[in-house]
Amino acid sequence: MAVVTLTAFALPVLADHTDQVDRHDTGGKLDLAEVVFDHVGAPTWRMSTFSTWSVRSIWDLGTFVVQLDTRGDAATDFIAVVRSDGRRLRADLFRLRRDGREIEMTTLPTAKAGSRAVTVTVPLRQLSIGPNRTSYFWSVLSSFTGGLLCTRTCLDAIPDEGMIEQPLPGVTPSPTTATTTTPTPTPTTTTTPIPTTTTTTTTTVSLSG
Repeated sequence: MAVVTLTAFALPVLADHTDQVDRHDTGGKLDLAEVVFDHVGAPTWRMSTFSTWSVRSIWDLGTFVVQLDTRGDAATDFIAVVRSDGRRLRADLFRLRRDGREIEMTTLPTAKAGSRAVTVTVPLRQLSIGPNRTSYFWSVLSSFTGGLLCTRTCLDAIPDEGMIEQPLPGVTPSPTTATTTTPTPTPTTTTTPIPTTTTTTTTTVSLSG
């Protein structure tokens, strides 16, 4: 089965949380409602939809994709693709080359989570992290084709724009230094009046008699 790459090229944006919710804004079975990201241990994404679905009902019709930017250059470097083979879910990791080719790397742990969700785990050791990187970026896409609402492929993304920044394990965010400038009071100049000196002239007249 050919894997369709769903890549959104958008500038990454920093978010201060990693659990993301989405509106009921796309038709089809795989309209995303929420993504819960667990960064304790190997990164794991739990992708939940508004509608219920089964492994068989999305066979050859739907996929979930986790996009990863590990270089910080606003381009997707790896994708984790979750799909159905009709009997079970399977997930595979691909590296995206700059020439557009997809290099299949390894299979990934994945599981159905209730009637509306799926999980996938991507060990960081499987990724190439750019030198001096302290974080990576991620986003999630779903695609579904079928039914009255999705005669053409329905796509949904979390977040709707950009990607989520996730610090690498053991990295402490750099503190922000705030500089406060205290204005210096302008000295007030007081002018002291110069006293006026009055000179009195006395004229003595001598009378001769």
